[in-house]
Amino acid sequence: MSDRYTLISADCHAGANIDTYMEYLDPAFRQAATEWREAYKNPFRDLQGDGRTRNWDDERRWSDLHADGTVAEVLFPNTVPPFFPTGALVARPPTAADLDKRWAGLRSHNRWLKDWCDRYPGRRAGIGQVFLNDVDLAVDEARWIADAELMGGVLIPAIPDDCDLEPLYSPVYDPFWKVCEERALVVNCHAGSGHPDYGKYPAASMMFAVETDWFAHRPLWQMLFGGVFERFPRLRFVLSEQGCDWLPRQMKGFDLCPTPEIAAVSAGRPATDAAISGF
Repeated sequence: MSDRYTLISADCHAGANIDTYMEYLDPAFRQAATEWREAYKNPFRDLQGDGRTRNWDDERRWSDLHADGTVAEVLFPNTVPPFFPTGALVARPPTAADLDKRWAGLRSHNRWLKDWCDRYPGRRAGIGQVFLNDVDLAVDEARWIADAELMGGVLIPAIPDDCDLEPLYSPVYDPFWKVCEERALVVNCHAGSGHPDYGKYPAASMMFAVETDWFAHRPLWQMLFGGVFERFPRLRFVLSEQGCDWLPRQMKGFDLCPTPEIAAVSAGRPATDAAISGF
């Protein structure tokens, strides 16, 4: 009998360095990316020294993973692609002004990730990324992710209230949920996104740290109350790096809500004024 477990990590992180991302970047954006790179300073200490090579160096990475008994991994992003203001998991959604560049940087990561996962079939479950600013673009990228056989599925960001995007409970995203359901793409939402802009105050970083869990939980009840899982019952949704001890308490709280009215709103049926006032 073995005295150790064989592990599959459900929440690893990986990414390329800037030189490698440049190879995958649409040539039309390379000059602008060079200018962006000259002005950018990476804020993450773990991505500045020798430790950063663990994000992409096969030999070093497998050595570290095997030392822990880990034989396969689900892969979220970690490094900073071209035009991103910071890491993908904590960056706010792009604005209309930088959307094209941010999409170019995102695609460079997705296309690198496919090749990187293909080196070890069945052992790396890469998760492709999308932005939700343009649903048609998100649908197209989801199809590409499915065709690329990135086994981890697709990563969506939580949406801050202080941006101009529709909330996750809006039916505007139905074409995206539909293609994810049809192509059996797992939809992932990782902790770190969805925060408001805290401003440049001494307390801002602590506000981010303290409220991260709450903003990470929001996509679940937004999609529940938005009726997403009623309209797309085969859709699979995963919340990562936020624990699960909060779920029993949260679900119990949902049970105390006026469920017939919530059900009507979630299903897209009109609710009475009295029902709405009960919320």
